[in-house]
Amino acid sequence: MTVPLRLAHAGLQTASPADIANLSSRVNPVVRGALLLFVFSIPFEMPKRAFPVEVPMMAALLFLLTTLLQPRAAWSRMPAALPWFAAFLWVTTIAMVVNRVEFVQRAVVHLGSMTIMLALFWAMTNVLRDRAVLRGVLVAVVAACALRAAMQILGIGVTSHTVWTGGERLSVFGQNANLAAIILSIGVAVSVGLALSPSDWLPRPGPFVVPLAGMMAWAVIDSGSRGGTLCTVLALGVYLMSGRRVGTRIRNIVLGLLALGAVGFGVTRSEMMRARFAQAAEQGNLAGRERIYPAVLDMIRERPLLGWGPVDNQFEIARRIRERRKPSRDAHNLVGELLTSAGLLGAAPFLVGFVICLRSGWRSRHGAMGFLPVAMLAAVLMGTASGTWLASNILWFTLAVAVAAGTRWANPASQQAWSDDPCAD
Repeated sequence: MTVPLRLAHAGLQTASPADIANLSSRVNPVVRGALLLFVFSIPFEMPKRAFPVEVPMMAALLFLLTTLLQPRAAWSRMPAALPWFAAFLWVTTIAMVVNRVEFVQRAVVHLGSMTIMLALFWAMTNVLRDRAVLRGVLVAVVAACALRAAMQILGIGVTSHTVWTGGERLSVFGQNANLAAIILSIGVAVSVGLALSPSDWLPRPGPFVVPLAGMMAWAVIDSGSRGGTLCTVLALGVYLMSGRRVGTRIRNIVLGLLALGAVGFGVTRSEMMRARFAQAAEQGNLAGRERIYPAVLDMIRERPLLGWGPVDNQFEIARRIRERRKPSRDAHNLVGELLTSAGLLGAAPFLVGFVICLRSGWRSRHGAMGFLPVAMLAAVLMGTASGTWLASNILWFTLAVAVAAGTRWANPASQQAWSDDPCAD
């Protein structure tokens, strides 16, 4: 039974298909289009490019520039987490000065990237409060991840990396396979979340949800990313909790277990993935993390308050583990990166802001988007447990979705298209 029929039986007003199709937007179409372009560009980073600026970064700057056409739509409300993130950035700058970092130019570029990410976060939390924008953005996520997955499966622009355990890790355009897998896991989370959404105005993938999610999950497995595979599993696992009625919960549990079983079957069919998981379980081989994490802990103990400064901390990690292939290695864990680059004084405000975003996403689970923001957060949490990705577009996009969902779409009344503004900030 569809959501509108259930509401009609309960005596509640429902939106007709025409009402849903005619949902108007209060956001300037240029601003809306620029945001859609940015979101669509996220899976298409090109590390091996001839031009100096990354594709998603160019799209992000374009979006921020277009917000000047309608500043109220993008900057009218400051999310509660933003001052905490700004405090982290301020302390990181102090840590750079106090520690007299050696790689000043790289550190300045890093701080500039983080500043852009915070501006993006602020603007997106406001623009995503618009129904038409939210609908378009979620469609863009699914379309972009599906296209990215199809390119990898069809061999278009594919790059490969042979691993010593056997087999090849696949990616596209020379992308980092782990980050690409996290992004694709977000695509899985969104496509499944839209199919299970209680809202009568969000887009539904209908019969396409299985081939779309399956194609993305296939690309995740082919990437050889253990962390990315766990991101997908965790995102799907979140939906086992969804559903307010007993029948709906039973259905979601059955479908969720089938989806998890399909992912597990895919992993067992991949010789490379079987070998990589076996190495982790039997020998503790974590692609160098087993050496990096002890070094990170030693660095935190030596400089607990302000760390080693941005970028310099990564060169220090490489020195301590006697890395021969690369001059620097990141902490491969978000908390480890925060503590080694800016110490406790920098990590604390960042983590407070992060928890505010998590709380907002959890608060939204009974609203229009259901458990979709929670599933996205679960995926990026898993991703940042085994990788840093502090300045990644997918991290800040997911946090913005969670904040927008918790402040605008948390009320159960927001499930209906006819509801105007059911949730106050």
